[in-house]
Amino acid sequence: MPLRMVKIRKATADNALNVLVMTSAVTKEIADIMSFPPAQAAAGVLLLVFETIQHIQSNRQDCLHLAERCLNLLIDMRDHMADRWEAAPPSLLKAWARFEETLESIHKFVKGHAEQKWGSRLIKKNTIETSLKHHNRALDDAIRSFQMATLVNIHLAVGDAPSPPKPGAPLESDSSAVSTRESTLPPYIAEPTSLLTDVDEICTSPGSASATTDSFSLIGGSNSSATSSYELLARRDSNLSLCTSQPLDEEEGLKITEHHGFAQYHQSQFRMKGKSRIKQGWWSGGVEGEIDGKKSIMLRYELDSGRRDAMKRWMRDVRILQNIYHPNLPQMVGYSNDESPTPFILLANVQTRLPQAMLLDAIKSASLATCAQLLLQFFQETLDAALYLQRQLDLSDSKLQDYVEHADFRIDAEKTVVMGLPPPEVDNIQSYRNYGLAWSIRDIYLKILPNRGYAEEPVDSTEQSVTVERQRKVNHLAVLARALLPGSDNIDVVTKRLHAVLRSVDDEDEEAEPTQMTLRQIRKAAFAANTHQQAWRQKTVPPHKFSIGDLGYMPQGSDDWGDFVTLCNVLEEGEASFEASSHATGMQGSWVNRTYERQDLAPYDLPGEVKGWAFAVSPETELDICIVHETATSRVHQTWDYLLDAGSALAKKHGVPPEDLILVTRVGAEQRFRVRDLRRIQYWPASPNAPSYGRQVGSVPRSPYGLGNMAQHGFGHRNFGGNQGNIVHGQDLTPKVFYLFTSSLKEHQAHFSLQPMPALLQKGEKPPEIDANIVKCFAYPTATYGFLNYVQLHAEDFED
Repeated sequence: MPLRMVKIRKATADNALNVLVMTSAVTKEIADIMSFPPAQAAAGVLLLVFETIQHIQSNRQDCLHLAERCLNLLIDMRDHMADRWEAAPPSLLKAWARFEETLESIHKFVKGHAEQKWGSRLIKKNTIETSLKHHNRALDDAIRSFQMATLVNIHLAVGDAPSPPKPGAPLESDSSAVSTRESTLPPYIAEPTSLLTDVDEICTSPGSASATTDSFSLIGGSNSSATSSYELLARRDSNLSLCTSQPLDEEEGLKITEHHGFAQYHQSQFRMKGKSRIKQGWWSGGVEGEIDGKKSIMLRYELDSGRRDAMKRWMRDVRILQNIYHPNLPQMVGYSNDESPTPFILLANVQTRLPQAMLLDAIKSASLATCAQLLLQFFQETLDAALYLQRQLDLSDSKLQDYVEHADFRIDAEKTVVMGLPPPEVDNIQSYRNYGLAWSIRDIYLKILPNRGYAEEPVDSTEQSVTVERQRKVNHLAVLARALLPGSDNIDVVTKRLHAVLRSVDDEDEEAEPTQMTLRQIRKAAFAANTHQQAWRQKTVPPHKFSIGDLGYMPQGSDDWGDFVTLCNVLEEGEASFEASSHATGMQGSWVNRTYERQDLAPYDLPGEVKGWAFAVSPETELDICIVHETATSRVHQTWDYLLDAGSALAKKHGVPPEDLILVTRVGAEQRFRVRDLRRIQYWPASPNAPSYGRQVGSVPRSPYGLGNMAQHGFGHRNFGGNQGNIVHGQDLTPKVFYLFTSSLKEHQAHFSLQPMPALLQKGEKPPEIDANIVKCFAYPTATYGFLNYVQLHAEDFED
């Protein structure tokens, strides 16, 4: 999975214009607030906050969101208290002072954040995010203080009114007592609802609601994705109930009051047909049946986790489904009424099945081009549904990816993708990624392939449970999927690529339905987009046997690349021209203090395509050296394109089926050497039982290129025992420098030397060897492996 990280948007002209417009609007609002004397100090501090935010490079949106919440609170206070501030109770003044302290703290935070350099911001990333959470919580506390003060004042003004006298009780006749009692009562209000309406408006103002979650989240605001959809849609009803301080039944807040034309049903009105075949995910427990004579599917919200939790999940999904209508999203036709014992929803999407089931059926019976186009259809429909859902629910890019990655997908009777809703837990998480929506969708459909989208060769000889033809189709489909499914962060680029691939080259009518394309047309579209860059690869082949441009085939029934039949080299014969590049890499490894350490080696160029490698060997050291030479074509899609165009003619010329032709695109050899220093370090014994020599026997290290094991050591390791301070003087302990000369050419013989230049050899002459008796060191090759990449097409590529 790609590494998750915070995305930092680059500054553009559009962003600068948005900031300018926003700053002008904020300045106007704050100037209006200045006319309200009690808010002048807070408005001045808030203006400084907005000015400072313009200089913040990272977390700017979060800081701006925090400042906008403060501005909304100031606007609410000005609107509701402009003519009543003189009579404001002490509790409200105390809450206002607390808000001013919070605002001062926010200003101090954004000022310090803006003055930090990028290195300091990177190091203190977690601290900055924690501070943002802290200030959001502090602002929530200040808002709750206003709410609490308001509720207390309402209770004191209305809740303590005297009860009517009991029957038979003596009435007060003292006029002074009556006057005293009347002076303690609040003045009569003709419309008692007006006071509560004002309170309701304060409670439901932007930024007044918050959600406490277990994971990191941004609290409050219309764009915050941390608050659950249920809370967003039911917030006003809950706040009104809270402000009026009326007793509320536990179930009253979990009822749908706005039906938007959707019908309500009792469970007995639904005629079930069969049992549920879906065991997990959002669609789990779905039962097919009929309602009002029409086919439908019922999703029940079982009460296993408690009725309240089930009702919350049901209410959340009903609220969302009431506001969406898209062919690739669930189509709700109704839901349970208040009398139903178990909440449920009814969907029009019946006879659904998994996308992988439909894809497997296509692999068994349809062509490879149909399978590839089916994957592209899945991708496009999922992308359309996701973008529609983002617009309808006002989701951020990150939250939209959370929804898509946690959703369950089904295929309905119309063979279209239907994206289910994610679990409610997704509403309470905040995630960051370094990839976009297209990559998330691409990863979903690569994973539904039988090989999860990974294929190294057209046929795996070790796989006996699947036929050769089936393996070819599945593995070619994996290569096509990685080439065709876009993963760009730019949605416009993704849309254009899908449009280009799903429509034929000659189709100029943009409103026409996508036509069935041949496999050749699909590959050509991928070549034009420069995305068909994957090639087949073989990890172990005879070294120095193959060259770039070799064209040949494997004999029937053989999987040994030593039997490869080379027909020609298209580069040497001038039939093709590919850009190619060569490079060499090296690594040395040894045991140091009971740890196997690796270090890269840097080559230097010598005449005749020879590379020189210098390294130093210390006493009692054993080095493993791995050198890799490789040559590869720079643009793999050009080799696929050449074989697709010339394959039929080449096959006819050499009498070979075109799907059997293999064109080599990358060759390489991995050479391994071992250098063992024979010098032993002598120590004066510190005690009769102190060891004089030591050695470390460790696990066998793996090759960095995946070709077997490195050396298994049992001799000549660094000394791990003895007293390092009692070394016998006069020993030769200086590191010795050696030079290794290698090449990708088959005729060159790799050899060691004490000189930085290789020996000049005649044809057929062997290079000189290092005399171990003189240099006290063994240096010799241990193994050589070959590897290659190639392209090979499917038989369907050559069908008319």
